[in-house]
Amino acid sequence: MKKISVILSTLAAVLFLFSLVLMSACNKGKTKYNDTTLIRPCDNVICLNGGTCKDGLCYCPQGFEGKQCATRWSDKFVGNYIVDDNCDTSSLGYYEAIINADAAYAYKLKLYNTGLACPAQIINAIINPEKTSFEIPMQNTCGDLYLSGTGNISGNFVNIYLVARDTVNHTSQTCSLVMSRKP
Repeated sequence: MKKISVILSTLAAVLFLFSLVLMSACNKGKTKYNDTTLIRPCDNVICLNGGTCKDGLCYCPQGFEGKQCATRWSDKFVGNYIVDDNCDTSSLGYYEAIINADAAYAYKLKLYNTGLACPAQIINAIINPEKTSFEIPMQNTCGDLYLSGTGNISGNFVNIYLVARDTVNHTSQTCSLVMSRKP
């Protein structure tokens, strides 16, 4: 009797192991698409502007943000502004300026008419990855003047700190501009 019991338990163990091997062999036919799931998490996800989907989320290229990478970083800066410039000594004290997006790059800006040192000219700026400030790299857009600086946005206000270097007279001037978005 003891011998039959040992044979039956051995047979049961062999059948159990065989069924485990058989079931795992059947599961090999299923496609595993990532480490956490057997479904394709990016099947119904649309990422715009060169964004890529991974695990159901869009990863955006520089200059774009949002659930589908549809928002340009420059969008929050674009507009018409009234400028209070500490370098402006005219009786008015205020003038108008425009910030436009660079058509080719969503992380670049075109600042028009910013600063009396360079009226009616375009100054280029690059938005920083935290998306609320920008750098104005050194550039020659105004004759003998080389301009550089920084800026940031807070609500409807843009603050710009501009340095104008005169290459003929070897002087420089620093200006602080407070720009208020026009309604």
